[in-house]
Amino acid sequence: MTLDVLAALCAHLALLSLFAIGGAHAVLPDVHRIAVGEHGWLSDTEFATLVALSQAAPGPNVLVMSLIGYQLGGLAGALAATIAFVGPSSLLVAAVAKTLRRAGQARWVRVLTRALAPLTVGLVLASGYVLSRGVFLQLGGSGTGRGLAAAAITLGVALLGTLTRINPLWLILTAAVAGIVLF
Repeated sequence: MTLDVLAALCAHLALLSLFAIGGAHAVLPDVHRIAVGEHGWLSDTEFATLVALSQAAPGPNVLVMSLIGYQLGGLAGALAATIAFVGPSSLLVAAVAKTLRRAGQARWVRVLTRALAPLTVGLVLASGYVLSRGVFLQLGGSGTGRGLAAAAITLGVALLGTLTRINPLWLILTAAVAGIVLF
């Protein structure tokens, strides 16, 4: 891999890091578009293998960027891609935290905090809906017993998580056991 390829990859990853709300997987389609579609640095199979390997390995989902960098430029590529993806967003978070700490109880901080809370809740609910809908449809939709059971488990966990103080890990474990037993 040439230095130009590594520089192009790092520039793209640095920009994407600022938009990776929800982690590295939120921007994988764009990374695929650049690395596979536009530049041909990787094949579809290589890209899919790197994503699968990053999921199988313990650690954060940002490992996929390190693996892509490694595939393209060895250890130096892995280090550069990781720093390019993690660096800009980390600096932005540090700057925002410092600004918020200095602002203290300023009115704009309270307004911003109140405005971001429903946004965060909405994003979490939307993610939950998308994930549960995918599982629900995979199990046969509303016309089958499996689909209805999946919907009941999802709804039950959502209600218990919302209305009680049960540790979410117990809810996840219970839902997993129910899924294994029923499916």
